[in-house]
Amino acid sequence: MTAPIPYLLDTNVVLFATRENSPVSAAVDQQFGLRESPFRPAVSEVTVAELMAFAEGWGDKRRELLKGIIAELLVIPISRPEIHRQWAKLYSHAKSNGLPIQHDHNDVWIAATANVTGLRLISSDGKAFLPLRGTPWLEVDVIDAKTGTLLS
Repeated sequence: MTAPIPYLLDTNVVLFATRENSPVSAAVDQQFGLRESPFRPAVSEVTVAELMAFAEGWGDKRRELLKGIIAELLVIPISRPEIHRQWAKLYSHAKSNGLPIQHDHNDVWIAATANVTGLRLISSDGKAFLPLRGTPWLEVDVIDAKTGTLLS
């Protein structure tokens, strides 16, 4: 049996969990053992802000579900200077190398948070994060947005 891995969840992964009986969310939980892990899944505080923005257009039931989900997660603040430094380095690297992540500052914050905290990111945003996989910038598992299956 492999040792459990501490994960940082991208906004899109948490969004799947806000959909009642989401097969994608169930697949993610099963593949990554999030409920059985001794580590609470974490999110960047940027993810919480993005989720709150999405929730502005939701009904009460889904907003309450989101509130409960956020309460179960470890929310990591981005106010740490080392996260700021990592954001600046990653953004500069992405911009100078033409990487798609440069166009979404929130994704850069999320990647910087994962890097500094040593957490492995789970995301369905392959365009932004796959170019960073296996680099010193980010450890990431990318899932299929329709099935939740891990992409290779």
